[in-house]
Amino acid sequence: MKHIIRIHLENKEDIIRDIEITVTHNLEQLHFAIIDAFELERNEMASFYMTNDELELLQEIPIFSIEDKKNSMLAMNEIVISSVFLSEGSQLLYVYDFLNMWRFLVTFHASSENTTDETICINKIGKMPKEAPEITFEAEKEFDPF
Repeated sequence: MKHIIRIHLENKEDIIRDIEITVTHNLEQLHFAIIDAFELERNEMASFYMTNDELELLQEIPIFSIEDKKNSMLAMNEIVISSVFLSEGSQLLYVYDFLNMWRFLVTFHASSENTTDETICINKIGKMPKEAPEITFEAEKEFDPF
C-alpha cells in the first residue's frame, strides 16, 4: 500500500508536489523524494518536525542524529512513513537548507492501491522560485510588567 503525500512550499503562489510512496519506506526516502520533486540540491541539511494543529514545531527529526546515543532523537531513516502519517490530514513540517530556510508543509493526502515499490512524483503545481521565500514570523507580544 502507498500514501500520497502532498508537499506545499510556504510561498505566496501555490507550489505543490504530490509524491506516492510506500508506507513501509522511511522519512529519509521521503526526504530524497522531496529533493528530487522540487529539484533541490542534495548537499543541504534538512529536518522534519512533528507539529500540533497550530503548526508549532514540536519534535525535530533530523537527517541524521548527532547527539550522544543515550539522549539522541530518532533520525529520518529510523522512522517509517506509516508511523507518522496515521490518517489523512496528518502533517509534518519539512525545513530544507537551514541558511535559506525553505519551509514545506507535508500532508498525508490520500491512500493509493498502487503496488509498485517505486516512489514517484505524480503531480506538480507551480514552479520553484530561484530563492527561498522570506518567512515572516508573528512578532511576540511585548512584555508588560504592569
